[in-house]
Amino acid sequence: MDSVPLYTMLLAAATASLFRMLAAYVLSVLTALLIGSAMAKNKTVESILLPILDILQSIPILGFFPAALILFVTYFPERIGVELASIFLIWTSLVWNMIFGVYSSVKSLDPSYNDLVKAYNFGHAARFFFIYAPVSRRSLIANSLVSWAGGWFFLTSAEVVSLGSSEYRVTGLGSFIIEQFNSGNLLGFYLGVALLLLIITLTYFLIWNPAASKNLGLNLPSFTAVYDKIHDIVAATWGELGELSLVVEKRLKKFEKILGFLIRLSILVALVIFALNIIAGLGSIGLPNFLPKMLAVLYEIPITLSRIVFILLLSLSLSLLVAFISYRSVLLGGALSIIGEILASIPAIIWWPLLAAIALRYSYGAYIVSLIVFLQGAFWYLYFNIIVYGLSSIRKDLEELSSVYKIRGVPFIRYVFVPSLLPSIANGALSAWGGAWNASVVAEYVVVGDHSIDIGGIGALLNRLAIQGDAEGLVVSALLLSSVIVLINKTLWSRFFKYIEGKYGGED
Repeated sequence: MDSVPLYTMLLAAATASLFRMLAAYVLSVLTALLIGSAMAKNKTVESILLPILDILQSIPILGFFPAALILFVTYFPERIGVELASIFLIWTSLVWNMIFGVYSSVKSLDPSYNDLVKAYNFGHAARFFFIYAPVSRRSLIANSLVSWAGGWFFLTSAEVVSLGSSEYRVTGLGSFIIEQFNSGNLLGFYLGVALLLLIITLTYFLIWNPAASKNLGLNLPSFTAVYDKIHDIVAATWGELGELSLVVEKRLKKFEKILGFLIRLSILVALVIFALNIIAGLGSIGLPNFLPKMLAVLYEIPITLSRIVFILLLSLSLSLLVAFISYRSVLLGGALSIIGEILASIPAIIWWPLLAAIALRYSYGAYIVSLIVFLQGAFWYLYFNIIVYGLSSIRKDLEELSSVYKIRGVPFIRYVFVPSLLPSIANGALSAWGGAWNASVVAEYVVVGDHSIDIGGIGALLNRLAIQGDAEGLVVSALLLSSVIVLINKTLWSRFFKYIEGKYGGED
């Protein structure tokens, strides 16, 4: 490995990571379209999958390690299995908000579309390719801005899968950067970080910013030529797949009831197997082992919860400040947007070696770096929701009245600016809440060179369990943590959203 030139290793790592991100993203889009549209149009599917997704999106990436190892490393040749496990873990960082975005888009579909479906006798394929996917485009693009950053954020955790004495690494920028730092090669470390930032910047300038500008009306710095080419290819391919699916569906029309039954039966069997595996896994732990594991989780959760509440309040304050600056200055807003996209995408664990001098030199250094990592996991959800949706929802008539009556400064912020942003703040805060819990696994525990930094909390506990190879403990911890998060979501957050809907639901 030492004989391979550094630039060759860098290019191989960058290519591998970019391929992994693209594969996970395409898989996430397809998953979101299939599951999101199915939940929106079928009440049975909705009632089954909504609570399951509510739990899955609350599980930190470490909670998926046992599943990734069992699903892929155990049943595939090791090299292929580790690669698939890595893509699967990145997928878990991308997909959830995209599913809910499609679900919301299709759920709020104009009723006239249903008349169109009946009039032209559209089948499932026609509805999926020519109605559900197009109406979900804006939502998918808006959520992609955040999801793409989220994938890079957890890249390192997905490229180095460890459980006890078993460690599985894949070639990639995340693993390369950490390896270079741990081996003391600071040149390789900084070159890796620089290349990572360059790739992230280019993907936003060439793809996501043009997509957001053309489809969402945002004024973001971008170059459109590459996006236009990709858009034409994707649109043509999607159209051909749609036409092909119509032909296939027409030929299978007479087997529609049988196929529908088989699909529903397969989903039911998969859910039963999943539930039985969880029950069997928990049953194998035994009550004497289960209780200490449960008590350890319940002890650590309040520690992380207090940090997350503080992070949400800080993220909200910073987001509103940046949003107000962007609102007042289009040029400055565009600059802040691109800076935000780059910072949001930096893998969480890289902040530790970058700021190792602070983390290791000062008594509170680890807490300061942990705060930055937590902010990385939460702040951007609020930021992008407010920038993408919020600023565009400020009513022009209120702006004109404010100008006529010279309402400026604090009164304008209090009575016009913040109330207009409140629905976006609510959505962003809920996503930031989930993002902060996920970030806890890289914010509360890390190994930097020869030093282990452990500041306590549920994220640190999950790391310790992974290092010990305690797969059962990971499963118990992930399920208990998810249960607590879902309980809070269903009580505090649901009441907050009902208040928002009641107060602002009719102002569109």
